[in-house]
Amino acid sequence: MKAIQDNNVLYNILSPLVQFGTRCHYQSFDVHGLENLPTDGAYIIAPCHQQALMEPLAVLNFAPKPPVFLARADIFAKPVIRAILTFLKILPVYRIRDGQSNLGKNNEIFDRSRDVLLDGFPLCLMAEGRHNDRHHLLPMGKGMFRIAGETQLKLGDHPLYIVPTGIDFDEYERPYANLVVNIGKPIPVQPFMKDFVENEPVALNAMRNALSSALSPLMHDIRHEEYYDEILTVSQVLNTSERKRKGLRNNAWNRFITRQAISQRLDACAETPDKKYNTIIETAREYLDICRQLRMRPVAASNHWSFPVTLLALLPLLALLAAAIMVPAVRWILLFCLVCFPIPLLPTHLLVRSFIGDPQFRSSVNFGIRFVFSILYGIVIGVVMACCGGMWMDNLLPLGAWWGLVAVAVVHLGAMVSGPVVNGLKAVGNNLRYWLLWVLKHSKIKSLKDAQQRLIESF
Repeated sequence: MKAIQDNNVLYNILSPLVQFGTRCHYQSFDVHGLENLPTDGAYIIAPCHQQALMEPLAVLNFAPKPPVFLARADIFAKPVIRAILTFLKILPVYRIRDGQSNLGKNNEIFDRSRDVLLDGFPLCLMAEGRHNDRHHLLPMGKGMFRIAGETQLKLGDHPLYIVPTGIDFDEYERPYANLVVNIGKPIPVQPFMKDFVENEPVALNAMRNALSSALSPLMHDIRHEEYYDEILTVSQVLNTSERKRKGLRNNAWNRFITRQAISQRLDACAETPDKKYNTIIETAREYLDICRQLRMRPVAASNHWSFPVTLLALLPLLALLAAAIMVPAVRWILLFCLVCFPIPLLPTHLLVRSFIGDPQFRSSVNFGIRFVFSILYGIVIGVVMACCGGMWMDNLLPLGAWWGLVAVAVVHLGAMVSGPVVNGLKAVGNNLRYWLLWVLKHSKIKSLKDAQQRLIESF
């Protein structure tokens, strides 16, 4: 049987396209710590797991060789799905919930996983073994560490590493969010081997504790579950003021490390809560309650533009609208771009939410829909424009069948710029709504700002 890590021409052709689609699904795709990937031995990539497919896609974008993944066995039930997942270099792992009789199948899977590492390819296992829709590190299973120990026995003096990898999504379901990948220092498996040979459970627990301790600081890990919503809210509401205080630019990485620092400080205070800490939690609850009444997200409510800046941001949009109405060439270009790439206008995340119950799967399904539709639509619009574009567009620019290539180019360019464009339009809309609420529900907005100010002063 052909090994799953073996070269596959079709996979090599499609992989760059999937990587491109993944990066376009986010406004920013920020990877830190690439220098921590080992170059002197085999390694297992161990990311945190808050989405179904999106972490593996993130790993695919930074791994120097095609990684092989392990995923829960129940999604392999249908033969067609199994074939697709195997093509994507994903192996099934059986759990007790899959039936006691199926657990023996893991022996073959673990053997194939060891072969992947022995052949020099990275193996990727989600550290927690199950996904979680919170910024919170779950307890880890032992399967990864058993594979690591058994592989290291075969490798002998050749090193094997476990690479902790924090992955942070600032939005779980909406497209064009920001993704941060934070790769940590590799954990060598060799120091655990004496215990692994003499007392395997002790070694597995030691490896698990080492990975947990290394992974938590690499992600936004809110440890105090009782006050999770309040701590998350404070980390979002105070993000701007804390970044300004520290002199940090407004980018995805700085927003991530600022949320992380705020949460770590509040988690530490939660161990011995004092009056000040209780005041912060109560104020955060008050802030959340007002946001729910106004149907505003806490991060949007806390980080709004001034009224003059909002009006200033509206002027280019009004100017573009006027130009589209008055200048035929501008109108044709805008319509051509919209016809070639309408994906950003489709609220697919709302559609997915209506038929996918598990929130951790929604972003993955949404990505799949948008990715497949973009490819199929790009092919169709390219053919249509090549055949008919000359009749419609030659009054603008005589290109004939070359309009097909122009259309395909617009699809790719549109995918690259749609994140900043869509988020910019959303920002204008959110700020207009904020100032409309300031007029219509002034007392609520005033209470919101007062709660935000009290959070800043208390923190």
